[in-house]
Amino acid sequence: MKEAICQEVKRVEDDVSRLESLRVFRGLSNFLAFSGNVTLDRIDTALLDRYQRKRLAKVSQRTVRMELCYALRLLRLRGFQVSRPLPRRGRVTPQRAFTQDELRRFFEACPPRYTTLYTLMLATGAREAEMVPAKKSTHVPLLKSEVDLERRLVTIRSAKAKPGTPVRSRVIPISEDLAESLRTQMESNEGPHVFRRYASSHRDFEAVLKRAGIAKKDELGCKVTSHSFRHTYATLMAQATGNNPFIVKELLGHRQISTTERYCHVSAPLVRLDLGGTGVINGCKIVDVELAKSA
Repeated sequence: MKEAICQEVKRVEDDVSRLESLRVFRGLSNFLAFSGNVTLDRIDTALLDRYQRKRLAKVSQRTVRMELCYALRLLRLRGFQVSRPLPRRGRVTPQRAFTQDELRRFFEACPPRYTTLYTLMLATGAREAEMVPAKKSTHVPLLKSEVDLERRLVTIRSAKAKPGTPVRSRVIPISEDLAESLRTQMESNEGPHVFRRYASSHRDFEAVLKRAGIAKKDELGCKVTSHSFRHTYATLMAQATGNNPFIVKELLGHRQISTTERYCHVSAPLVRLDLGGTGVINGCKIVDVELAKSA
């Protein structure tokens, strides 16, 4: 195995680039650490599947997919035909909604080139893939023809449609101020799309979090990403509709209500108690109930 890895890294460096050879070396080294220096004929689909399961507990699906690709190519070039294991679901890090104070600090620290994008995502619950062109995405992001500035309506097509199924669309109203911001954005961007492609949007988002003093992960391990705008929108819509999940489901463009439930971080009502001055619960009664104002 070690000898085969050295040969493969050398081949990639000669045929592709040194940078790609470093990626191949890291990926195959991880597999070597798992399997040991076994002979190539002992590597089968079952072994690759066990490796996949273990790695998915630590890294993303994309990383594991690339490492499996390197290993399968190494085997194929040496005459071993091994089937790719079935894809497994990777680790899921829960996300959370922004609080009102975090939203204020975030947009104060946000650079102008991202303000309209993030405001629109917050106001519509759209995914970033539905707004911004991506190099490896086949989804056509938001088009200028889908923004009705006169009626202040935005049509959003779901980026989660499976092959062979119709694309779900939803029409979301926007405020007058946001409509004007979109007008300026569309005039400044050439081509049919509202937004241009941002090469470093993930790094820029984390830089804004840092400037705003917002932790990427909280004490419970819930993280904040640009997708948190969608969680925030769902939470606010749930409160505005009396926690009606069926309305929120349509607003988010979900097919299943169980998916919607993961997005609604609804606060419980604030209960005020009258303890009669005794300092004990005995005989207490509810005197008022009001909705908590925090998101």
